[in-house]
Amino acid sequence: MNNPAAFGPRGTFAMIAAGFVSFIILLMWMGTGTPQGNNGGAHGLGKGISGYAALVAMLNADGHPVEFNRMPGQIGGPEVRVLTPLAETDTKELARQLQMRRAGVGPTILITPKWLTGPLANDPRIPPDARRRAWARVFGAPAAPAGWTTIWGAQAPNWKGVLDNVSVHLGYAKAPAAHGWRSADGASGPLPDDRIVLSGGGMDDNEHPLIPLVRSGDGRILAGYFPDGGAYPALDAMAGVAPTGSDTSIQPLVVVFEPDLLNNRGMANQATALLARRLVLASMGNTRRQILFDVSLAGLGASKNLLTLAFTPPFLAATICLILAMAGSIWRGFARFGPARAGAPADRVGRIALVEGGAALLLRARRYHLIAAPYAIAARERLIVALSLPRRNSADETDAAIERVQRAVAPGTTPFGEVAARLAGAQAPGAITAQAAELHNIETALGHINRKPDRP
Repeated sequence: MNNPAAFGPRGTFAMIAAGFVSFIILLMWMGTGTPQGNNGGAHGLGKGISGYAALVAMLNADGHPVEFNRMPGQIGGPEVRVLTPLAETDTKELARQLQMRRAGVGPTILITPKWLTGPLANDPRIPPDARRRAWARVFGAPAAPAGWTTIWGAQAPNWKGVLDNVSVHLGYAKAPAAHGWRSADGASGPLPDDRIVLSGGGMDDNEHPLIPLVRSGDGRILAGYFPDGGAYPALDAMAGVAPTGSDTSIQPLVVVFEPDLLNNRGMANQATALLARRLVLASMGNTRRQILFDVSLAGLGASKNLLTLAFTPPFLAATICLILAMAGSIWRGFARFGPARAGAPADRVGRIALVEGGAALLLRARRYHLIAAPYAIAARERLIVALSLPRRNSADETDAAIERVQRAVAPGTTPFGEVAARLAGAQAPGAITAQAAELHNIETALGHINRKPDRP
């Protein structure tokens, strides 16, 4: 018996394609999370006092498109990458990125963190006396815009394993004034805080001494780069030194110790904003390169979705196996000849299961003799129907009638009553089987009587 297919090839293919696309979209969606960018932090998306959103806006307006990287662990390419790590960042990851990018990937600007900030409760643009008015006491004073922060402290980074030969120094509130900043070509400007100034000095891991790009008025290094043999003509010119190298396969690392040279607080001054632009352009060699702010080291990294993980070792091998298995299943389904074969009816399957279960119970309990007498009775009933014998007769009368038919039709067979008696008295499995087989032979010999012939 054949069963017509429930769906045609086109409908089946459409369902498979829709399910596959839905599954891919689900994998892309699951596991993704993008933290809020304007959270007041010191990174390219931060619009707070220590963020760099103003620098990003100025570079975009100047025709240098800026993009952002949220994916942790990415080294990037030949673009100028601006790193703004947290004070408690992953130092191993930071050191790895600096080393690989300097080895020939692309220019890097490392901005060290300094300020400890917190969100503003009230909008500072509202006068203090307005906050004491009746409407402010009832409805509350206007809240500060999202991302606005205030400074409540300063802290120098302590990155063990990252440029260990470079030292940093953080001034304090009552320290001598730095007298603003100065560049080698005579440009100068003020610092937002002239006393709490973060400066540095030293050499890199290969003992290349730091060359100053920007100093404070009293001589402290606020930004510099390492003369590691690379060809950095723009940086050499800004520092006012002779060419320090000619190897174009090495990429520069510019370290900005004082973040107020580039952050939103410092960008409020025009001279400082122009200095920030010069630092970025000199880092890219005064050529057109893409500028990318990495915010993953600033705590804004996005987790990988399941689809990305599925095609990343060691999960790639399992993904390939699943794809091959799916392709084989689809091919097998479409290559099948003819419609699906209908299974056995449910009631028949149930009867078969019931008989098999009962037989297994008898075998396990070793009660073979319990089936001998019922089998003889069932055989007698079947012969009564086959020979059209009266049902009201006793068992002995019925056996005598069956034996009369035996003598006429199958004279060579053992009398039915004798075989039935031996079967009822049998105990061993072999004897039961032998007598039951003999009864079956009698049924076979007599069963054709009164049977209607099959229609042609």
